[in-house]
Amino acid sequence: MSHGLLEILRYFFLGLLWLFFLYAIRIAFVEVKRSKLESEVLAKAAVPTSANDKKVNLQLKIIEPAARKGLNFPLDGEITLGRAPGCAVLLQDDNFASSVHARVYQLGGEFWIEDLGSRNGTFVNGARLEEPIRLRRGDSVRVGSTVLEVTR
Repeated sequence: MSHGLLEILRYFFLGLLWLFFLYAIRIAFVEVKRSKLESEVLAKAAVPTSANDKKVNLQLKIIEPAARKGLNFPLDGEITLGRAPGCAVLLQDDNFASSVHARVYQLGGEFWIEDLGSRNGTFVNGARLEEPIRLRRGDSVRVGSTVLEVTR
């Protein structure tokens, strides 16, 4: 190989190494921000629960696409939405959904949804999620091209 080609390859690999480090730093910042938002949500939702509190049984019901309309997914603890096989709400045919697109979790007796850094975003009632938001019955959730509704 010529000296010029080796020099070009060296700079190419050096550039790839820098891109890797920048990506790792970005992921670290996203995790720190998510952790901070989660602790803020936890502080806001720190409401004592008593035995008299009734348990809220919510579920996500697919509205669109028509082929999967009516499928229900009970909300219990934490579930993920996306194309990956491990997701509770599997959106395998949705090309606009990320592998692990969003998660719904229970905190302080309420259900919250957060986007997990998806490229196309997660929308609740038409508004793009920038931070976790509490889900209520009747809310419309859009993940990729799939629309779900929060029902009882």
